[in-house]
Amino acid sequence: MPIRFSHKDIERLLRHFRMEPLKKGGNLYGGIGLDGIWRTCKFDYHKGRDIVATGTAGVIAKSLGFTNVQHMKNYIEKNR
Repeated sequence: MPIRFSHKDIERLLRHFRMEPLKKGGNLYGGIGLDGIWRTCKFDYHKGRDIVATGTAGVIAKSLGFTNVQHMKNYIEKNR
């Protein structure tokens, strides 16, 4: 069974890493997290309850520096 994330989960994760849109109204986010690593991520927010596609969640996990979506899920649950 695939691991699912809502748009709100991803938005919270981006805020946790202090990421903001690089352009006003854009969907490319960038920022330096608490660990001092610069990250960029392309994310198009729709509604908080909408589910992010499985492949998209995998790409977001890789761009944020996680090894896979399971590692990202564990990180989200640990830092709520």
